[in-house]
Amino acid sequence: MFKLRDLYALGVSLGVHLALLVGLYVFKLTVIDNLTQLDLETVFETEREQIEFTKELELNTEVAQTFNTVPGGVVTGDIGASTSPVVTPQKVERSEMLQQPAVPVSLSEVTLPSENILGKDFGESQITGEVGAAVEGYGAALSRITQELARMMRSERLLVVWLFDESGSMKDDQKEIAANFHKVYEELGILSSKDEQFKDKRKRGEELVLTEVLSFGEKVHQHTPGPTADIEIIKSSIGKIPEDATGIENTCQTILASVEQYGGLARRQDRRLVMIIVSDESGDDVDNADVLETTIQKLKTARVPTYFLGRESMFGYPYARIRWIDPKFNLSHWLQVRRGPETPQVECLQWDGLHARWDTQNAGFGPYAQVRMARETGGIFFILPGEEEDLVNAGAFEKRKYEFLDMKEYQPVLAARREYIQERDRTEFRKTVFDVITRLNPHLHSELSIKEIWYPLELGAFTADASAQVGKAAFAMSLLDQAIPLLDKIRPLRDTEASQRWRANYDLAYAQLVGFRVRLFQFLLAMDDHVARNPKPQKPESNAWNVGRQQKMLIPDEAQFQRLKSAFKLKMTREEFLAELEVREKEARNLLLDVVREHPNTPWAGRAQWELNQGFGMNFHEAFRNPNYDQPVQLPNL
Repeated sequence: MFKLRDLYALGVSLGVHLALLVGLYVFKLTVIDNLTQLDLETVFETEREQIEFTKELELNTEVAQTFNTVPGGVVTGDIGASTSPVVTPQKVERSEMLQQPAVPVSLSEVTLPSENILGKDFGESQITGEVGAAVEGYGAALSRITQELARMMRSERLLVVWLFDESGSMKDDQKEIAANFHKVYEELGILSSKDEQFKDKRKRGEELVLTEVLSFGEKVHQHTPGPTADIEIIKSSIGKIPEDATGIENTCQTILASVEQYGGLARRQDRRLVMIIVSDESGDDVDNADVLETTIQKLKTARVPTYFLGRESMFGYPYARIRWIDPKFNLSHWLQVRRGPETPQVECLQWDGLHARWDTQNAGFGPYAQVRMARETGGIFFILPGEEEDLVNAGAFEKRKYEFLDMKEYQPVLAARREYIQERDRTEFRKTVFDVITRLNPHLHSELSIKEIWYPLELGAFTADASAQVGKAAFAMSLLDQAIPLLDKIRPLRDTEASQRWRANYDLAYAQLVGFRVRLFQFLLAMDDHVARNPKPQKPESNAWNVGRQQKMLIPDEAQFQRLKSAFKLKMTREEFLAELEVREKEARNLLLDVVREHPNTPWAGRAQWELNQGFGMNFHEAFRNPNYDQPVQLPNL
């Protein structure tokens, strides 16, 4: 029988439980509001994107009194993140399954470990070198190198080997380095005089850093009598660097020989060997994959961090052109030097629609082989300023730098070449893009080198010269008619391509090929128009014709159209032909504009804008060619 006291007890119980529930709910809201938000990402992916940070170092020519010894990056041993003992690294990716935690995990307090703890927990061998530190000059780069040496000096004495490129283009750089060289050793001297750990070693008569200065071209030359701590000897040795007449830079062979020669000496003296390479070129032996990988493995085995002071790579192109002035006639000659590419193999067209590229466009990254060596050995590639007054055309004076946030999705692959090629050829999309680049490579096919300057004035000689170039243009157009459908075929694969870099490669190549077809047709129109009109130069000094690029398109008159109709067996009226010409030009411009919009603030957008600025029209104009260009001149090998 239900009693009143039971109702009272039930009411009390319900009240107590309700109060508890309300309290728990309020507590839950408080905890949630105050709980640190965590973003958890899985690392169990079939392919990890390579994300590297590019640092920008400010120009500084003053000797520093204080030092920051945060590492640039390391690979093995204790080159890196801290001076803590190295622990055995374990990669999460190697685990086949997630294990249940052995202890309960509480998220009530979430704190981030310090840098020292991170160094102890993960081990230093998980950190690789930097793919690029953009600097405003040698002063800033040398200051950063000071920090790197100081960091390593805390645990080991050092043997530093400087390797200077002997090419003629490096003379100004060597003078600038000599002027700033004192920074490294004076700052190290200040540090060792202030740091108690270094003071004790000084009292025992230990030289913390010994230095050797070498230079290289085809061969290696030594400029210090041996490893020395004498700053004056070190500084004066830079002035002894010769200019190599062969123009050959055996970068890998020089590094291998230096490790062989000084690696044993460093071990016997209980020192860490460090290499610093100063060169404005990518090297002549780095294209050999076996030589490059052997060099990297040798450096890693000997625990030799490698630092490069070099130039930015040319965008998707192995070469740059540097002006050399003939001292006898004071004439400019444009000499080819190796300055790239930034990838294991080229990923952009090597052709500009008439001949091999003459442009100088920066890639935002250093040359592949040098950057790979620095990264794999725990060093740094320093990207020196690109304002080189003797570098060809406006691209040489481009002061804008590609920002990391804009370029992070476009990082070049720094894997070994064999791995890169296997991965690239595994997909139809990437393989087809590379095949098109190879088909249209003027360095492999001489028929793709169409003359643009210095046609003779006399009509008969002009016609003979022009007929050969018209044949090349017709051949090039036939290759375009084959290449464009290949890219059309893989267009459906474009949106499923995982790499933003390869999507950009495709977009730019397709837009360029469509534009090149218009430009080549304009070249044929310009040739026909010039022969038909046979104009006379207006300036008395003119002695040649150059065919130039322009925004304005040539529009054939009725007479020229009839000649074209007969030559190309056209089955359309002049009005239909002009409408088709307008459609093709508009298509080319829109495709290039799409590249600018789709890949803003990147070299792809820069190259597309360059093509737009060039225009697709062609026209002949008179020019003067100095007859002294026909005189024999011994060109240097840079």
